[in-house]
Amino acid sequence: MTRELSDTTRAVAADRKAVFAAVDALRDDMTSVLSDVISIPSVNPKYPGQSYDDVVGSEGRVSDLLGEIYQDAGAEVEKWAVEPGRTNAVGTISGTGGGKSLIFNGHVDVVPPGNADRWTSGDPFSGRIDDDRVWGRGASDMKAGLVAQAFAVKALARAGVRLQGDLIIEAVVGEEVMDHECGVSSTLERGYRADAAVVAEPSGPTTLGVIPVTPGLLWFSVTIGGKTTHSSMRGQTIRAGGGGSSVGVNAIDKGMLVFQALQRLEEEWAFTKTHPLFAPGHFTIHPGVVTGGPHGVLVPFFLSEYMTIEYCVWYPPQDDPENVKREIEAQIDAIARTDGWLREHPPVVEWKLNWPANNPGEAAADITAAVSAAHVAAAGNTPYAGPATVAGFCAVEDCSFLTNAGVPAISYGPGDLRVSHADDEYCLIDEVHTAAKTYAALALDWCSPSTV
Repeated sequence: MTRELSDTTRAVAADRKAVFAAVDALRDDMTSVLSDVISIPSVNPKYPGQSYDDVVGSEGRVSDLLGEIYQDAGAEVEKWAVEPGRTNAVGTISGTGGGKSLIFNGHVDVVPPGNADRWTSGDPFSGRIDDDRVWGRGASDMKAGLVAQAFAVKALARAGVRLQGDLIIEAVVGEEVMDHECGVSSTLERGYRADAAVVAEPSGPTTLGVIPVTPGLLWFSVTIGGKTTHSSMRGQTIRAGGGGSSVGVNAIDKGMLVFQALQRLEEEWAFTKTHPLFAPGHFTIHPGVVTGGPHGVLVPFFLSEYMTIEYCVWYPPQDDPENVKREIEAQIDAIARTDGWLREHPPVVEWKLNWPANNPGEAAADITAAVSAAHVAAAGNTPYAGPATVAGFCAVEDCSFLTNAGVPAISYGPGDLRVSHADDEYCLIDEVHTAAKTYAALALDWCSPSTV
């Protein structure tokens, strides 16, 4: 038995060495393909501010390109679009039997580049290659990870390795606006399931970290009404001896009461909402957009009739979103009861979105350990050497929908959230290279090399 185990260990080590050598040999090709993929402006057509008809189609071009790589690696590729032009591509490398199955997943859509004049690196979709990095919108989020996964699978084929378990690799649309029905959820509906999944979201600011949990995200608005009159009557509405609300009410004044109340709740959350894999204070109530004024005439010569604040709420993985909603509504109700106008004209809360947290718990323990071990093997003596940091993801991602469908999902990928969605987005070539080796090592370990 000891000799058999020794022979197996040597065989696995030989396979890993061959696969790592194949990744090394493919490095320049991988960098070139990454540049090509970045140069495709695959902006999500449903992203706010976009003209759908002008933008739609580029996501599909990225999926088509990646699908060719999957096919070259020996995968059976299926492509489909829930909406025309928004193609998903999934490759399946069927195992010989007996091993665990694995999904590699990533999204092809990117956010708009913003003001191109602020990009000192050049055209936001240049895909420019420098000595150590590749520039462009989507480089970090998350085309680097998609390409690293694709070339990991290609390296397995180049090394002549067959696996016992099925390996599924996915390029999906829609993630940037939670359009999961068009993307990752449609893969699940078509039957693509496995014992675990790894999504190639950028791990940073934890460099090449292993990410088993994400927060949840709520979007809501709160609207406060007022009563307009001439702005010269402000003193009458706020000073003792004036007519008060019988004359007018400035909605912005009342809205600031709500703003400050939610700010106090956010400060409480620094102590009441915590998680061991997140930095203290990570869970917040972010006032992202404020609008207000007199209806139809945005000049300051009237008392404002309305004020609307759009909030983005980051809540801990273990929290029930319905409880979070009730907590926020209770805070708004409490401040409204302290003000005569708001008691009679309560603020109106509208809940617009809940992106569920990813919290697979013990179901993801094995895949978390496997990715951590694969990283150590792949990083070698590189700057990424040593145990990977296990941390919570700062934002949200498609892991949630995989986990909720019964496929325990975590993430690991090249890139940095601090440059994602920012001007001069980039990814480091060495990081992409190391990630590709990690994915390849993971597939070997998780799906088990075949002796057939």
